[in-house]
Amino acid sequence: MTKKLKVFRVLSSLIALLLLASLALSAGCASSTAPQADKAKGSKPAEVKQESAKTVESKTDDSKAVTLKAATAWPKDTMENEPLWMLQKMVEAKSNGNVKINWTGGPEAIPSFQLMEALRNGVVDMALTSGAYSVAQVPEAAFHKLSQLTPSEERANGAFDLFNKVYQEKGNAVLLGRGLHGKKFRLYTNTEVKSSADFKGLRIRVTPIYKAFVESLGAAAITIDPGEVYTALERKVVDGYGWPEARISDYGWQEVTKYAVQPPFFVVDVLILVNKNAWDKLSTSQKNLMTDSMKQVEKDSADWVKGEIDKENKLIQEKGVKLVTLSDGDAYVEKAYKAGWEDAIKQAPGNGPKLKELLTKK
Repeated sequence: MTKKLKVFRVLSSLIALLLLASLALSAGCASSTAPQADKAKGSKPAEVKQESAKTVESKTDDSKAVTLKAATAWPKDTMENEPLWMLQKMVEAKSNGNVKINWTGGPEAIPSFQLMEALRNGVVDMALTSGAYSVAQVPEAAFHKLSQLTPSEERANGAFDLFNKVYQEKGNAVLLGRGLHGKKFRLYTNTEVKSSADFKGLRIRVTPIYKAFVESLGAAAITIDPGEVYTALERKVVDGYGWPEARISDYGWQEVTKYAVQPPFFVVDVLILVNKNAWDKLSTSQKNLMTDSMKQVEKDSADWVKGEIDKENKLIQEKGVKLVTLSDGDAYVEKAYKAGWEDAIKQAPGNGPKLKELLTKK
């Protein structure tokens, strides 16, 4: 038994050694292959993730949807806003909804004379406004009204580029374009005037656009927001006002106006501007879409406005407003441009002479 027990113990020890050796070998193999397995497992997800990132990056430039917040210097249903509505529909349709313009309000939200500052500070991404409301930030804006060229002619001869440059430098804004070309300004009064001399002593509501001209006629220039003009006329605070040929009917002013003075003068400058920071975030194709659409709006709105002026003249005459033509109409218009050029160059002496050269019909 004792001998058998010794043999059994020897055999057991040998078996135990064999088992330990086997386990050690298995562990060694496992430790040598595990890192390779981990590396193999990690490599494919890393590659897939990288490819996915590249795919997203390549699509982001043109496919990321953009909504631009826009405000206008005029109330929603007024004629001046028409170029923005045209642009809004066009860019959304052409981009299949990739670019949208969201109107956030008119002067009830941001007063007209504060809109340019709101645009410069990024409170809104876009603004439809006038040079009259922008001269505090961009003095060269005073020249828009004096242009004797169409928008396309301004783009061709360098005037547009010069305007765009100063808007970016002084207003942190990109000039997209201007609408309603062909629409001009005129004076309206509640005192009959037959010649330029009859304006002397009258109190005329103005904007910076025709302030110098009104003063050159010997009248007192009074600055009043559009929303206050009706009451000012009703209470005889003013004897008249300046406004485009159309549409005083948007404000109901035909009810408190007696005369519309001919001939008209200057051009209505309805500008569409984009905050530069918002513009820089657009992709190249989105910028091109906005620019091309604006060029089309410039043409479409010019055609549209011709019919609106005819409708307006008919409407206000039916309401009792009389169209009067001054006996010295040519001299009246010459006086307007003389005062306009002098005032504009005084405000922007650096770029003024060049702008006058570019904007004068050869």
